[in-house]
Amino acid sequence: MGTPTLKMIGSCWDFVMASLKSSCTTSGPLLLWVDGKDILCLRQASRSLADHSQPSMRIALGGLLLPASSLRLPLVPALDGCIRRDTWLGHQAQLSPSAPTSLGNCDVDLQPGLFFPPGTHAEFSLQDIPQPHTDPWSFSLELGLKLVDGSGCLLALGTGTNSSWLTLHLQDQKVVLSSGVEPNLALPLDTGLPLQLKLDVFKVVLSQGPKMEVLAVSLSRLDSLRRLWSHPQGHLSLGALPGDNSSASFCLSDLRVQGQRLDIDQALNRSQNIWTHSCPQSPNNVTHTSH
Repeated sequence: MGTPTLKMIGSCWDFVMASLKSSCTTSGPLLLWVDGKDILCLRQASRSLADHSQPSMRIALGGLLLPASSLRLPLVPALDGCIRRDTWLGHQAQLSPSAPTSLGNCDVDLQPGLFFPPGTHAEFSLQDIPQPHTDPWSFSLELGLKLVDGSGCLLALGTGTNSSWLTLHLQDQKVVLSSGVEPNLALPLDTGLPLQLKLDVFKVVLSQGPKMEVLAVSLSRLDSLRRLWSHPQGHLSLGALPGDNSSASFCLSDLRVQGQRLDIDQALNRSQNIWTHSCPQSPNNVTHTSH
């Protein structure tokens, strides 16, 4: 049996939660309305509430209130959503003091995609992603860029002690490719075309549509890059590097490694502020929104 996955792409939720009775009883149902339609109805309690003067209720949207390991069937709630209006028993709901400060209203126009706000990052172990071809050795990745703003790291290959063996930086609507002390090269950016990075035993190539740049890297440096895949801490990272003061934000329509789509939900670690399935129409529309 496959792993069930819940997904909502590029949309916001209008929801009203209400109880048919003001008191919490085993017979009074709890209703969840989405866009004016009954979506969920809970009619039973796990135990009697009569002996509790102040019974408590916990409700989660898009998350789990218990460890995922406690479930009999795996569940991956890969969900994007923001709360536009929430009403509890006829009153506007108040956020818990422990709630993230990024929670807010849905005041942006969204489109499907993967959005990295400034300062966010995701890291994949090189051993967990599609592996390079061996004969001859080659590695490729493709970024479908839909939105780019600011300056900072876009992508890096490295290890735990050196995160930038090979990097792509965003700077003035250009992508700058660098590797150690080797000369950098810059490619003017067109957000309507996929950005491709290819490595083999002789060269590193950055291309977008008909535009192409070849980075002159020494053979010893290329050999060191190849050994990253056997390094226990070899990783591929997206977004800001640790300690960087990055203003870069970007949206990806697609992320592919060796021709296979890479799932951001399978990252070794990632910032919680990444929007995993939606993007703003423009960087000027980004506000403190819950996703």
